[in-house]
Amino acid sequence: MQALLIDSSIYIFRSYFALPENWHASESQYPTHAVYGFTGFLLDILRQKQPDYLFCAFDESLDSGFRHQLCADYKANRELPDDALAFQLNACRQLCRVLGISEMASNMFEADDLIGGVATKVREASAQPVIVSRDKDLTQLIQEGDLYWDFGKSQPKNQVELEAQLELGCGQMADYLALIGDSSDNIAGVPGVGAKTARQLLSHFPGVDAIVEHLDQLQDLPIRGAKKLADKLDTHRDQLFLSRQLATIVTNIDEAPSLPEISWQGIYQDGFDIFCEEMGFGSAFAARAQSLKQRELVSPSR
Repeated sequence: MQALLIDSSIYIFRSYFALPENWHASESQYPTHAVYGFTGFLLDILRQKQPDYLFCAFDESLDSGFRHQLCADYKANRELPDDALAFQLNACRQLCRVLGISEMASNMFEADDLIGGVATKVREASAQPVIVSRDKDLTQLIQEGDLYWDFGKSQPKNQVELEAQLELGCGQMADYLALIGDSSDNIAGVPGVGAKTARQLLSHFPGVDAIVEHLDQLQDLPIRGAKKLADKLDTHRDQLFLSRQLATIVTNIDEAPSLPEISWQGIYQDGFDIFCEEMGFGSAFAARAQSLKQRELVSPSR
């Protein structure tokens, strides 16, 4: 029994940057190309997997989450969505509702955290989490029995396959990011420590804590520049641990939905048809939607 946990923003922005602005909302006339692409993506997943359980996580804590409270520079390099993009992001959440898919965003937690919280509850219910994303940060959630799937690009991978690809343990990903930093999230890391050095360190130690506890041993490791590593890490010790905290996905979230709460309800066909008209899609998705499980109910309130 599988539960598909979707990192929505990854696939929304893929369409936002890849597709032309050929579709527009009937009322506002905002472009809806990202919504169009995300609609096709979700229908493809529903058709291929016919899942019993499905969850879409969205980002709402763009400048208000707990990580921003820990570090004012966190994601300070990112611009907030303008009105047109915000319209499309909100429309993608509406899309989930008319497709009968459980969705959630939070002012405190990011989409990654919501996926982590749901994955924990899915395992507790003896189901298999399948994390659908192309963001390597999320690999830190993968445990034995879980799957990681970049839909449309590769086949689902288990923990062993992922770790061979990453050249480090899935559970070490937050430590790895703490060492090298993450420019996309404006996480500093340790200056002068690159990907190769970080992987080498994590091949000798399980994580950042153990590395810092054994700084006196680093000079003897077969790593280029080993003699200077201890000084770098000691000098930036506080920054290292803050970076690890920022990079670590939260998995204990009380408000995250449980397995029964993410059961796929089937498409609300009337609501979906109205949504497609409002987004300027016409009948582009009608045939694909007709072939899927449907509910004989009016659209839920949007």
